[in-house]
Amino acid sequence: MYTRPTFDRVLREALWIVFLAIVVALVYNSLRPKGIAPVGAWAPQVLSSGVIAPPSYIPGEDAPVINLSEAMSAFNSGQAIFLDARKQADYVAGHIKGALRCFLEEFDAEYPLVKDKLPKEALIITYCGGDECELSLFLARNLKIEGYTNVKIFFGGWEEWVEGELPISTGENP
Repeated sequence: MYTRPTFDRVLREALWIVFLAIVVALVYNSLRPKGIAPVGAWAPQVLSSGVIAPPSYIPGEDAPVINLSEAMSAFNSGQAIFLDARKQADYVAGHIKGALRCFLEEFDAEYPLVKDKLPKEALIITYCGGDECELSLFLARNLKIEGYTNVKIFFGGWEEWVEGELPISTGENP
């Protein structure tokens, strides 16, 4: 004869399933060569150039990084196109003078709007909020996929640019 399982029994079995799933996930993660650190050891990496990069940056594979003085030199030379990866509200509140905007999270919609202003061979410097922001990294990766060969990442971003009291602009226009 069939007896209905009690709520306590169902809850106990569900908790066992969740517990076993967590154990399997932790064991799998610990055996993977690139497993995620379980206790927040996700500190940014300090590159040989002294630039602080997020843990997801892969030297040699991702676009090269530049520091504030290199970004300033590129800006002063007028040879670089700065590309802001932040959302529109942040861009409007303030951005590097002359920078174009291409919000990474809406890349498919926004890239076509700036594509004609980005020659494939031009020096393009991506940036976002600061050294804890990865939008500039992922924007640089997307540009690489689109065929751009001279992309650099300025991880210091908006925060470092403002601290350096360098030229800024507000509003919709670069």
